[in-house]
Amino acid sequence: MIKGILALFRTGIIFDPFVLFGIVMGFVTSLSPNKEAIEIIYKQNSFYLLILLIAFLYHYFLKKVYKEDGYTLDYVRMTLNILLSLVKFVVSCALSIVFVLMLFAF
Repeated sequence: MIKGILALFRTGIIFDPFVLFGIVMGFVTSLSPNKEAIEIIYKQNSFYLLILLIAFLYHYFLKKVYKEDGYTLDYVRMTLNILLSLVKFVVSCALSIVFVLMLFAF
């Protein structure tokens, strides 16, 4: 388990804003006493659309990807990066919830 956590720091994936936000969100929601409200939040499509909007704004304003000429934006790669950020958030959130449940299950 320690090797896995160290690998997150060595590769630098934990410093991705969406992975970090997913981990924090997973810990906060898994330690929340109101499980019904948290379940309602995760079942709403508007929650994931909000994350998608945040990913769009992040990649459009801060992490632009240009084509080889250096002047025009590469919209295909930016769209893939936006969708990948959403997937990173969901996976890191789910795995952090599972991690907390594993720690407190005994």
